[in-house]
Amino acid sequence: MTEYFRNMENKKIVLLMAVCIAFGAILLVAQRFAKEPEEYIREAFYSFAESEVEPAAARENFEHELAIEARLEEFFSLVENAGKVRVMVNLPGSRETVFAVDVSGSRSYTTEQDAQGGSRETHQYQSAEKTVILTDRQGTDTPLILREIEPRIEGIVIIAEGGDCPFVRDALTRAARAVLGLEAHMVQVLTMKVN
Repeated sequence: MTEYFRNMENKKIVLLMAVCIAFGAILLVAQRFAKEPEEYIREAFYSFAESEVEPAAARENFEHELAIEARLEEFFSLVENAGKVRVMVNLPGSRETVFAVDVSGSRSYTTEQDAQGGSRETHQYQSAEKTVILTDRQGTDTPLILREIEPRIEGIVIIAEGGDCPFVRDALTRAARAVLGLEAHMVQVLTMKVN
């Protein structure tokens, strides 16, 4: 009988430990989601970006995306009856840099005649491309940049307090299309939930 009670005590201890571990895991998860959503997204993105080959470019693109969203939120909140506005843009890719290139080429034509009186022409063209390099006074070489092309926004979601009003939805859609040059199907206007 005493062995039965010992087994029961061991089972209670194991059960109590399992409950404590589960409770601790729940607290860890809850703490992670207690952060502001933007902070959580930024932290997750940076940890992803740092694992990529070019984290600086990914971080720069993400910061550029956040700046665009903040500017659009300020702009769209000025629409009558829109209320508070949140914006998310789809900005795939990153800034593209176009370098100046020096292209040189040579052509050659050869005509051959055989013993039977026939002829054959051979055309050859060779080209070589070389990036134009500028050297400053300190001797530092840098490629000549012709232009930098920002990535094109391919979609936008606008969440507004007044998003349930057809007039506000229409005004926000037209504003997004005009400012960003998007097609109507690339713009979604939703209603913000009330807390």
